[in-house]
Amino acid sequence: MTAVNLSRIQRRLIVAIVLSAAFLSVLTQFLLITAFPKIMSGFEINSTEVQWLTTSYMLTIAVLIPITAYFIDKFQTRTLMMGAMFLFFAGTLICLFAPSFPILIIGRVIQGMGSGIMIPLMQTLLFLLYPKEKRGYAMGLAGLVINVAPAVGPPISGVVISYFDWRSLFLITLPIAACILLFTFLFMRNITEQRNTDIDILSIILSTIGFGGLLYGFNNIQEGGIIDPVTLTSLIAGALALGLFLVRQLRLTTPILEIRVLKVPVFALIAFVSILSFSLLIATETILPMYVQNAQQFSAYYGGLIVMPGALTLAAMSLLAGRLFDKYGGKTIAIIGFVLLSLSTLGFHLILGLHTSFIITMGLFMIAMGGVALINMPIMTASINALPDKLIPHGTAVINTARQFGGGIGTDVYYFVYQQCWVRI
Repeated sequence: MTAVNLSRIQRRLIVAIVLSAAFLSVLTQFLLITAFPKIMSGFEINSTEVQWLTTSYMLTIAVLIPITAYFIDKFQTRTLMMGAMFLFFAGTLICLFAPSFPILIIGRVIQGMGSGIMIPLMQTLLFLLYPKEKRGYAMGLAGLVINVAPAVGPPISGVVISYFDWRSLFLITLPIAACILLFTFLFMRNITEQRNTDIDILSIILSTIGFGGLLYGFNNIQEGGIIDPVTLTSLIAGALALGLFLVRQLRLTTPILEIRVLKVPVFALIAFVSILSFSLLIATETILPMYVQNAQQFSAYYGGLIVMPGALTLAAMSLLAGRLFDKYGGKTIAIIGFVLLSLSTLGFHLILGLHTSFIITMGLFMIAMGGVALINMPIMTASINALPDKLIPHGTAVINTARQFGGGIGTDVYYFVYQQCWVRI
């Protein structure tokens, strides 16, 4: 069944399912941030170690996303979506009952495996379900839904862990994941076209070592420094493996990740811009709650509240940006977004301190998120519109790989800077 043959109700059900899955994925990514202090106390670990709850999740997504284009070509939509949701459900269950921190990390990795499939699959389905003249709206709708998650996640987390154990956060998400899995089984239809393609094991190994090695190396800089042997080895091995992975994709008749899409100038430029904007987004949303709790000594509730208005701004502006894109294109909108993002970043540098008003910090973050929304949705839509439909799965895989990779490195770099600044304060 193709998107053209779907009834209106079927189309809406599919959109609701994939957006709900994406919402839960992003919610889970940010849900634990305000719980970090309690997790550190419960497992007797330091701030660098607890950061792996975010880094391992993003690392797994970054490793899985390049392979997702192959999955979309190989498996039917319904089968792939159910597999992704089952992995997410299983990972959540493991996290709920994790007796030790390593087991908790394993649960987060399995959750990340499900998310790594769901996010690009969601974007691919939206692009196939909507014609080109409405894709800006479709991506704006996706931005509205998945960006609500960072808004409601930290405040909910802050309230819940003020009265209950941090494990209750997984108890909340577990039944939601089960419901989405059930609705996927009942209502999901097969939309993507399957093609004869073979899995290249060497490409998967190189991709895993490449992206994993680089992200691990950047994360390890926080603890061992750039000259640490483990850090250097990880960075060098990751860079070499990633280079070999890219060369191999160019030589394969049917590559796992069709990086030739980068030959399209607009697409290549937007892939680079996505790394910058997403790294700023993830880093800021990760660091601000810890800044409010650790440096300014506010409660976990305020650690979650600090990002709520900004994330709601991101959600609302994403929908607006999508509508504006359908009318005016993306260039002017993206430029305005970068101006807002630059001004807010400069404001963070010049204004933030131990005694900065909570309202001022919140306002700067809102400006930053408005800028991110005006950047992300239009350029993402423009990049995919530049590709033929058969390359949409590979295009979304490349863009999401770039974003997650940039987000992982950005989190590590900015978290390291935050630690150094906090120590000096």
